[in-house]
Amino acid sequence: MTETATANNAGALTASQLDIAPTIALILGLTLPCSDGQPIGPVLAWGCKNVALIIIDSLGYDLLLWLLPSLKNMNALCHDGLLIRASSVSNHTTPAIASILSGLLPEHHGIFDKASAKESKIFSLPELASSSGHSSAVIMEQNGADVYRGLVEMVHGISDKIPPQEFDKEACRMTCRALKKQPRLLVSYFIGIDKSVHMGHGPAGIREAALIIDCCIGKIVRTADEDTLFIICGDHPIHAGPMRRKGPYCVAMILVRGMTGGNAGGMAR
Repeated sequence: MTETATANNAGALTASQLDIAPTIALILGLTLPCSDGQPIGPVLAWGCKNVALIIIDSLGYDLLLWLLPSLKNMNALCHDGLLIRASSVSNHTTPAIASILSGLLPEHHGIFDKASAKESKIFSLPELASSSGHSSAVIMEQNGADVYRGLVEMVHGISDKIPPQEFDKEACRMTCRALKKQPRLLVSYFIGIDKSVHMGHGPAGIREAALIIDCCIGKIVRTADEDTLFIICGDHPIHAGPMRRKGPYCVAMILVRGMTGGNAGGMAR
């Protein structure tokens, strides 16, 4: 294992969000201009050729552990792949996602809001992949997707004005559709848990949102074969309401190969 995928005293694998970009770059044969992270060693031996990065807003590590008994698909994926307790670089969405997609700390990429994301000269993974001749797909909320229009082959923006559960179901449909075209890199984004928190729905509402996302994850992972590495991760832990985390900020990261062709283990259908 590398330094960034080590076991802590409780036996859990640990890493950082900063390690995602270097891992993807190695798999796709890309050169990151610079990085504050290191590749996650264990998954490099799996021999995957493509990567699907699924970002779940507010999926903290502790939250996933609380939810796992209810999440049949993600529970099965944790057993079939790796579950990592990953340190988060920020407690806010935009800088955290920018770090996930660049491998840089927020103070190095300088992206703290949607305006600075549009103006940034930093190359993110989808741009690097496309400029290197690899097909890429981005599925996320409209403003975030607009940053990639004209830069990557497949872009689908979803209005964040529709109900969160409909947003996530649409993200699922578009992600499955894009995966059938076999992009080398796909990035997709789910909002239900975070929106449930901000709407004050409490633990029951968070669980309901997570169940919808879990169903989506099951469908998505069964759409790609074992040549695709899935990296399912949170951007930050819950940062509002009674379940708010005050630090240290750690998110869940699940790494697993695609399971099309019946190799779906204990996943729900």
